[in-house]
Amino acid sequence: MEKFKNDNTILVVDDDRSVLDSVVKLLEGANYDCIKASNATEAIDIYRSERPLVVLTDLKMEHETAGLDVLEEAKRIDPDAVILLYTGYGDVPNVVQAFKKGAFDFIQKIKTHHDVILPIERAFKFARMQKENAYLRSRLDLTEDGVFYGAVGTSQPIREVFEKAKRIAQTNATVLITGETGTGKEVLARGIHYYSPRRNESFVPVAVGTLPEQLLEDELFGHVKGSFTNATNDKAGLFEAADKGTIFLDEISEVDFDLQHKLLRVLQERKVRRIGSVKEKDIDVRVLSATNQDPDMLVKEGKMREDLFFRINVVHIHLPPLRERVDDIPVLAYYFLKKYKDSGIVQVEKISSEALLLLKQYRWPGNIRELQNVIQNMIVMAERPEIRPEDLPPKIRPKSKRVVVDATSDMDFKTAKGKLLEQFEKQYLEGLLEKYNGNITRVAEAAGLNRKTVYRLMEARNIKYRKSRRNGV
Repeated sequence: MEKFKNDNTILVVDDDRSVLDSVVKLLEGANYDCIKASNATEAIDIYRSERPLVVLTDLKMEHETAGLDVLEEAKRIDPDAVILLYTGYGDVPNVVQAFKKGAFDFIQKIKTHHDVILPIERAFKFARMQKENAYLRSRLDLTEDGVFYGAVGTSQPIREVFEKAKRIAQTNATVLITGETGTGKEVLARGIHYYSPRRNESFVPVAVGTLPEQLLEDELFGHVKGSFTNATNDKAGLFEAADKGTIFLDEISEVDFDLQHKLLRVLQERKVRRIGSVKEKDIDVRVLSATNQDPDMLVKEGKMREDLFFRINVVHIHLPPLRERVDDIPVLAYYFLKKYKDSGIVQVEKISSEALLLLKQYRWPGNIRELQNVIQNMIVMAERPEIRPEDLPPKIRPKSKRVVVDATSDMDFKTAKGKLLEQFEKQYLEGLLEKYNGNITRVAEAAGLNRKTVYRLMEARNIKYRKSRRNGV
């Protein structure tokens, strides 16, 4: 995915020079690129020309609602503009009006470092997703960039896979593809065949793990009439069917150990002998294999012949799980949206930025296959042309406890909002810490924050968490 212009730039607006300088110093210390403006008119002119990704503006400047003027005009220039407002006053009517006009968030004038940095980080995360979302919507028809036959992705890990696959596709090398279930091993194998000189010949996939030994042997090698009960005719096996083309042996680790020897002879000699026959037939077949297990461990455990492993593993390609290529999730989501958008009663045209953020935060144990299923299901069940967070399956939606502030108490708006934020931050982080077993790096990635911010929030909200001993941790 391309890096968008000004994706780290924030426009800070305040008519109080000391406050403006203080906020800019704080944000620059957090590695943001800041542009200053001292009034609404200047801010609007800068926004029109520079298009910063986020705007942070004081609500009350040269007049009571100058910040709302900045908000309203920025939204007119760009409906996706991400605007935060801050003030030292508990002006509830103007705050409500700001949210109605599309403000992203509201910040009390600086109390502590994280009271400003946290909502700014959330705003940038959301703004970047909005830009990416708009970019993806504009190119639903994916070109060769990011596509390897039916495999899709633009992240660095998958680009490296595609480049390697395209290189070896032009050869006749035997390839072993490894990866978790649902990562797209057969799709990649079809791509290798498609980009090879054999593309006009047959591609024959064999799900070897679903067949018992005797039936698998018959499927692979065929038989002659009378070789066993019910063998009333000669039958060619799948190796013969793939002659001049490609055969794909999916989950080759499931092949029975005794049958592995026969398979090895075919790979070595490039000849097949049907069950019950004494004649061998020459074949010209490229062999691609796949497994969701570690082949080295299978060899060590005696479940796979070492000589067969060396024969099928001339070239090894590993497909990373979806959780290791998070940047591909929006790309894949839109790829499946295009594929299935006409399958429901309502034609779905887009996925909201909020929904895309939740899709990126989910771990996807079922990988691409699970994502495909989720998108297809939501399209079939859709009641409107946009997928929103509430349309996502419960397992993907946030599971935080409901945060409640007693509106009948004597707290003013500013105090109540501060308490609500404190409760949310505590419950949100405690939920992520539980989900990722105290792994701060994973918590930071899921929340879209840096590790320092997570530690700072944990300290501020008195969150103490120790890793459990599950999974040997």
